[in-house]
Formats: sequence, structure tokens, C-alpha cells
Amino acid sequence: MKADHIDVFQIHNLLDWQTHLETLERLKDEGRISVIGITHYTTSAFPEMMRIMRSRRIGSVQVPYNIGNLACTEEMLPLAEELGIGVIVMEPLGQGRFLRQLRRQPSVEPLKEFGLSMWAQALLAWVVSDRRVSVAIPATSRPERIIENAQAGDAGHLPQDVRDYIREETMRCL
Repeated sequence: MKADHIDVFQIHNLLDWQTHLETLERLKDEGRISVIGITHYTTSAFPEMMRIMRSRRIGSVQVPYNIGNLACTEEMLPLAEELGIGVIVMEPLGQGRFLRQLRRQPSVEPLKEFGLSMWAQALLAWVVSDRRVSVAIPATSRPERIIENAQAGDAGHLPQDVRDYIREETMRCL
């Protein structure tokens, strides 16, 4: 990969994780990797992911989490918090569903004081304002969205009533 050091190296979808984990641990011991992570996109993999988390052999997990998919909040996020494991969120916009399928436009007016001017920003801020989340990785095909998405992080940790508003407004407009 022509790199001397990798910050986070993930075993994607737990594919042959036992074999890969041993190799990545060796590379971490050599100082070539800082954090070993695991990922999966289905909730059926959560029990195995949590078993690996409890082994304390990894430092991050990547899971789907968004306003319509709260499955990781039940056990994964609490366990990650307890163990000090970083959380990378995939699909924070529900693969764009929570923008494309809106039947009406949600009001961003109450969110402007937090620097949010677009609903995509509100949805991203909703995810990253969960203190157990380290980072979200929204997909985009348009470069101009990168700056807009990054601005969602400037909102900081939203109060619970604001998070509730974003979730309720999204569901109302779907």
C-alpha cells in the first residue's frame, strides 16, 4: 500500500477475521497500525462483533446507525462506550433514503442556531452528537457535499430535545 503507517485498519464485514486479526495484531505490535477495527452492516453480526469487542483485541467498530436504524444503540454503543472502543458510523443518511424519500421538506429553522442549514446536515449532526460516536462516514457522489457534510460536525453535541426534533421531523416528512 506504499504506506509506513496506517491509523485505522479494519476487517471489513468480519471476513475471515480470525486470520486477519492475528496479522493485524503483529503489524500493530510493529507500530505499523495504530487501531484495529471490525465492521459489519447487518445486525445479525452484532453478537459476534460484541464477542470480539470483549476480547479487547480491537479499538474500533464500524456499524450502521441513523435516524431510522437504531439497532446498535441497544447493546453495541453501550459496550463500545464501556470498553473505550471507537465507533465509526456507516450509512448515517440511510443510504440517502432520509433525503430522497421525503414527501415534504422538514423545517431547519429551529436548527439554524446550531449552524445547520440543510436537512442532510441535521441528520449527520443527529448521529455525531451521540457522544458514543467517534465519526460518521457519509457517502456522496458530489464533491460540493463534502464541505456541507463537514459543517454538520460544527454543531457539536446537540441537546436531546433537538435530537428528538430532528428524528420526529424526519419521520413526519417521510
